[in-house]
Amino acid sequence: MIAAYQRISRADGDLGKDGKDKSNSIENQKELIQRYISCKESLQNVPVMDFVDDGYTGSNFDRPGFQQMMDGVRNGKIDTIIVKDLSRFGRDYIGVGEYMEQIFPLLGVRLIAINDNYDSNNYKGTTLGMDVVVSNLVNTMYCRDAGKKLRTANQVKWRKGITTASAAPFGYQFDPDKKGAFIIDLPAAKIVRRIFDLAILGLGTREIAMMLNDENVPVPSVYNKENKAYGKETTYTIAPVILWDSSRVWKILTAYVYTGAMVLGKTKTLISGKSIVRTVPKGQQFITEGTHEAIVSREEFEKAQLVIKSNSHKVLMGRVDFPLKGKVRCGNCRRVMAHNFKQVVPTFWCREGLELVGQTQCTSEVFQVSDIENAVFQALKKELSLLDSLYGDIQKEAQDLEEAHKKASRRKTLMEQELKNLKGEKMRMYEEYVAGTLPLDTYKQKKQECDRRISEVQEQIEQSKAEESAESVVPGTVRVAAEQAENFLNGTRLTAGMVSAFIENVFVHDGGRIVVRFKYERSIQDTVKALHTS
Repeated sequence: MIAAYQRISRADGDLGKDGKDKSNSIENQKELIQRYISCKESLQNVPVMDFVDDGYTGSNFDRPGFQQMMDGVRNGKIDTIIVKDLSRFGRDYIGVGEYMEQIFPLLGVRLIAINDNYDSNNYKGTTLGMDVVVSNLVNTMYCRDAGKKLRTANQVKWRKGITTASAAPFGYQFDPDKKGAFIIDLPAAKIVRRIFDLAILGLGTREIAMMLNDENVPVPSVYNKENKAYGKETTYTIAPVILWDSSRVWKILTAYVYTGAMVLGKTKTLISGKSIVRTVPKGQQFITEGTHEAIVSREEFEKAQLVIKSNSHKVLMGRVDFPLKGKVRCGNCRRVMAHNFKQVVPTFWCREGLELVGQTQCTSEVFQVSDIENAVFQALKKELSLLDSLYGDIQKEAQDLEEAHKKASRRKTLMEQELKNLKGEKMRMYEEYVAGTLPLDTYKQKKQECDRRISEVQEQIEQSKAEESAESVVPGTVRVAAEQAENFLNGTRLTAGMVSAFIENVFVHDGGRIVVRFKYERSIQDTVKALHTS
């Protein structure tokens, strides 16, 4: 069977007016291969299967179409591979050379590169011609140069206020009529607007996070999944519950893009082709004012910055007279208790217990609101003390985790540099072999040792990546609750903020026995165990 392989990537040149690559399009490659086969009698009447990688770089062989084709080669189904030219097969000098000189000859596979006038049947028993070697080198250098050109092209767009991002910021969508621009996504923008309004009122990031969670406001990732906010199908892996926390609120409050300015070039890749990035100082970022509709004004943005910088954690919305309203339930029927807050001594009672005295197990007692509030406040103080002490353990765990991440990152960087050096050494060996200065047996021995070390280094890199991405044993809800506890620990009375943040329900039983059900109780208990056993 013949494999007709076609590949194109976004970085390939020769673009037409519509932005598509005309000379290297998949259709062009397929037509060229079909014409070639029709002109070769030895290839006619042989089954042909197309393998396509549309939008994949040639700098490596981790491509679905290529891997599927190689599965066919290894299974003995494919004995001939035809490509438009060697750059379609790949742009990795060493990798392509190994396939051409070692792998394919060993498997008895014929490789044809039409435009390079290359047919492996013409090189049996000989080394590759200098023209083929040079072609492979050119493809490798092109791949590296393409990355630099892409970054330069992006910077030209950034200076004009045109984004090259693949996703719009939360609160915006891409403008379908203006490429690289944003328009308001109204439902998400309302959430952003509310966060700024709360901050301007004086609420800190922790209080804002708690209020958003109580109101069941979706975090950006959940919102985008539910609303396909980016305008296309996107696959997400989302935990059953993802809540707002201080960092998520802070990220929105410090995003200058919400003033209507385009902020681009915020990060920089240190090593081409690697995921090692660093934040670019604000003075070196590309900021263009007035590129899209603002969600907040410049003045409002600055006010919010002052609030979060002063670390204000006081709720300025005033005290709700009866913070336990809607939270107090009968311990028997579990229904919300009736209340009368207008009388001189406000009270709670169970309707069924008072109306069906002797016919139900519900209590018929009437309870003063102040008594229940005092009892709940005393129970809450104990819970706050527990969370406050737990917060120290959470901070230590976070510091230890951060240090472990840093060590793993440094180790990964060193290993990646060693991997780069090893690949460079492997390239030099190959060049010496092609030039005839390194005997074949010596080249194979050195290459085998180099490949072994490369494999070891790659395993160490993967291990470092796993350590670098290790997650905290503390759920986000518990972390936020522990952060919030500090704000209320020195309170002198029960407030609506306390109830909203920590109390699920209050159950009142016969005789005035009160059971307080706190939010995240099970998670807090699990966190204590995890921190003390890890």
